[in-house]
This record gives sequence, C-alpha cells and structure tokens, in this order.
Amino acid sequence: MVSLLMYSCIGKHRVDVWKTMTIAPGDSIVVGKIKAPAVLEIKNLSDENLLLVSQLKMQKQILARSSFSYRLPKKSGLILENPTKNPLSIHLHYSSNKPIPINHKQLQ
Repeated sequence: MVSLLMYSCIGKHRVDVWKTMTIAPGDSIVVGKIKAPAVLEIKNLSDENLLLVSQLKMQKQILARSSFSYRLPKKSGLILENPTKNPLSIHLHYSSNKPIPINHKQLQ
C-alpha cells in the first residue's frame, strides 16, 4: 500500500513560469506544440492589440491593457503576433506538468 501511494505522487510536479516579454514590431512569439495540457495567462501590458494565431477555436486578439486565459490542449500551439509598428510588452504565466517550448526553447 505504501509503495502504491509513493508511485501515485510521481509525475505530479507542475511547472509554473512567469515571464515578462517584449515582442518587436512585426515579430511574434511561438508557443510550440506542447506535450501536456497547459494553462496560459497572458496580460497585454501595451496600448496596442496583440494578435493570436491558432488552429483552435479561440479569440483572435488580446485587446490593449487586457488579459487572456486559456487552457491549451496537448499537441496544440499558439502564436502571439505584433502587427503594430511599436514593441508590445506581455506578461506570460503558464502552468503545466511539462515545460513548454517558446520560440524553440524550453522555459522552466
């Protein structure tokens, strides 16, 4: 019984990352295909709208000075695009069982 309880705790570790990022004009941030479901919270800290590109049925932009929360399913991705001529700042928080690739790097 004790070994069963110890086994059930393995793999329950969550990755929580908070990061403030700047997206250059005409550039994007790519959240690659994830290996486990993840909860994303994105705050647009700028005065311009931020575009969201995904194959999922979700809103298409984050309005200026607003927030967006979404649960990305396994094997899905998301692109955050800056269509403006000014840099945009965002605050990104994600929580998942595994790290997610952002711009082809694992954030942990």
